[in-house]
Formats: sequence, structure tokens, C-alpha cells
Amino acid sequence: MGVRRSPSSSLPRRSFLKRTGIGVVAAASGSLSLPARAAENNLTTADPRLFETIYSLRAIRWLKPDPIPEETLKKIVEAGIHAPSGGNRQDWGFILVRDPELKRFIGDRYRETRNKLQTGRPPLSELPPDRQRALRAAVHLAEHLHEVPVILLACSVKEYPPWAQNPRASVATVHGSIYPAVQNMLLACRGLGVGATLTTTHCFFEEELKQKLGVPENMEIAALLPLGFPRGKFGKTTRKPVDEVLYWDRWGSKKA
Repeated sequence: MGVRRSPSSSLPRRSFLKRTGIGVVAAASGSLSLPARAAENNLTTADPRLFETIYSLRAIRWLKPDPIPEETLKKIVEAGIHAPSGGNRQDWGFILVRDPELKRFIGDRYRETRNKLQTGRPPLSELPPDRQRALRAAVHLAEHLHEVPVILLACSVKEYPPWAQNPRASVATVHGSIYPAVQNMLLACRGLGVGATLTTTHCFFEEELKQKLGVPENMEIAALLPLGFPRGKFGKTTRKPVDEVLYWDRWGSKKA
């Protein structure tokens, strides 16, 4: 049996349209549909703080050893679990490593791996200035990883069971679930004043790390995030112009 709406039941929707500056009159003017006009209006009314947070989400590798409150850490992970998840399965888990012995173990393996990977590469002095800064920060993190207050490990199942017969689709779905969660946590860190960066160097010693931390065999450690209050300041990221990487309809097709 259907539920009858009273005349007042449309008031919340009318109120919403009024608040967002969208209405019948606005939709009737011009050729844009109501949703399209709403999107156009949002370009000027969107909260600038959201984009300031996104555009200043720099990789922070110089971190203080000061402890991070537990409630702050829980809030960061809570932001992560509100990310999309394939099939809403939420087959993930997050480990906050604070134990000094465990951090030392991770730091030692991480530094050894970085040193091996650097063998045979050009010396720092031969790199462009921006690459020198990035590499110097990466070296600093490798040498001081054990000193950061928290190492966050984002874990996920290795495969997406419904699509296990297609490895490509399975892995894409798994990573399409865990990495949005990681991005949410990075954004939460930025909003809470905590420095962080996404690293995957641990993949070179992942099995040893899983055994050390008791991570189940069917899980992988998809990301390692050192967390700490930044030694420097947050700042805007440097990226290519959007028109340089944006194509319309087909690869390489630029909008006329």
C-alpha cells in the first residue's frame, strides 16, 4: 500500500533547492538541464577549503617523533573506511604500528631496500633540483622511519572473490577499494595537521613483514604510511596543467 504525501512533504525539497540556488526559474533559463545548472553553480559556491585540502596534500617525509593522540589516529582510520569498497565487502584491515621494536624492524628493512634500489643510479648532484629535493626527503625518511610515532599499514584481500576467474579485474577491484581508503586517510591527516606519505617500498619485504605482524596469508599490505606531525609546513602540490593530461573522447584528442 503506497504512502500518501501531504502537501507539506515537498517543503524539504523546495527548501533544498532554495538553499542551493536551484529552482524552476533557474532551470528554465538557458539550455542547461537542472543537474547541469546545479553543477555549474557549484563551481562558484563549492567550499574552497575542500579544494585547498586536496591541492595541498603534499607528501610529508620530514616528521617529528611526537606522539599522535589515539583519538586522532582512530579518526584518520575512520575516514579511510568511509571510502568506496567493491561490492561493499570492506575486505580490509589497518594496523597502527607504535611498538619501538616493530618500528625498528620495519625501518631497518625499509632502509636496506632503499639502499639496494639506489645502487647504480645517478648521484644526487646530477639530478634536477626538484628531483634532488624529493630524493633527499626519501633518503631522510628511510633513515628515520623507525623514529616516526606511527606507521600505518593498509591491508586488503589479495583477490575479489566474485571476479576471481579474471585476475586483472580482481586485482583492479581490490586496489580500487583499498587505495581510495588510503587517499581518504591522507586527506584526513592533512585536515588534522598530521604529515604523511604513501609508500610501497615495503613490497620488497612484504612476506617477512606479514609474518612478523601476523597478517593472514590471504591479505596483502597495500600501502605503508608513516604518520607524524610535520617538521616543516604544508604547501601546494606541483602538478602538470590539467589540459596537458586531459583528452576528450579519445586518447590524444584535445578539445578544439
